[in-house]
Amino acid sequence: MAEGNGGGDPGSQVDGERTEDYQKLINYGLNEKVAAKLDEIYKQGKLRHEDLDERALDALKEFPVEGAVTVLKQFLESNLEHVSNKSAYLCGVMKTYRQRKQYNTDSMTVNPGKGPDEDNLKAILERSGYTLDVTTGQRKYGGPPPNWEGPPPGPGCEVFCGKIPKELYEDELIPLFEKCGEIWDLRLMMDPMTGQNRGYAFITFTTRAAANEAVSKLDNYNVRENAALKVNISIPNLRLFVGNIPKSKSKEEIMEEFSKRTAGLVEVIIYSSPDDKKKNRGFCFLEYESHKAASLAKRRLSSGRFKVWGCEIIVDWADPQEEPDEDTMSKDACAPSHAAWWAGRGSRGRPQ
Repeated sequence: MAEGNGGGDPGSQVDGERTEDYQKLINYGLNEKVAAKLDEIYKQGKLRHEDLDERALDALKEFPVEGAVTVLKQFLESNLEHVSNKSAYLCGVMKTYRQRKQYNTDSMTVNPGKGPDEDNLKAILERSGYTLDVTTGQRKYGGPPPNWEGPPPGPGCEVFCGKIPKELYEDELIPLFEKCGEIWDLRLMMDPMTGQNRGYAFITFTTRAAANEAVSKLDNYNVRENAALKVNISIPNLRLFVGNIPKSKSKEEIMEEFSKRTAGLVEVIIYSSPDDKKKNRGFCFLEYESHKAASLAKRRLSSGRFKVWGCEIIVDWADPQEEPDEDTMSKDACAPSHAAWWAGRGSRGRPQ
């Protein structure tokens, strides 16, 4: 781990109250309050100094002091039992905090609910020998199965499962999909802004036959009363959601700007403001020629290295739902979840 230069008064620590890693944090350049909070996490055993890479430490060093302390407090309160990369998880918490500050959602609290039944989940993991890896964006079970030999499953082996109730987790999804065949992996997508699942998951089977069986048996399956799942063979996502764009920009201007910054852009989708048809609603969807092109564009646009029209944009995968028409889009509750969330925010924190 790289060493920093200066930052803090070594004499400010009190003997017996700090771990031996506290001084390393000070030497790296972290503020004393931030180093003290991180040291508290070390003492509670939720994180080791060796778990943090330079990316996480640099991000903490650049963060406003009070923001960094708040982020570390949330990290301390998080359930990290199934988090394998704690450094990346901490970076995810920092990214979410920045988004909340940027879009005036400070009052939004993470409320994941009761979570999965840990006893059932433990029994599944012990029985299957699979692992569960949790990040701020997804909960991934498996991949590959134990003792797997050969290449990963090919096209047609993955299914998309939508309309998942927010309170439902992998401890209920795994037994359901296991009935259709051997699971390669299951990825329940999470919303870091709320801590709840995003209503959909991807399940990869080891064979196409198992994937087709899942569609046959579980499409429109009532997993809860009045809660039917939507299951179909997965189609590669080609579309990105981009928020915080100036509402004055036209479809042509957006196409020109993002074509200069990313490769493979083939279509821009915008929706008119209900108050002014000449303006967009502060967000758009970008469609690319391939999933690889979309993935590379997402990585580039999310890097934080540049602004678009002077704006710090928010970029994410577009939720894999049917594209609504303009009439549907005018009803926020019926719009795709990214767009509905954005439209429901009004004009707070968004450029005109």
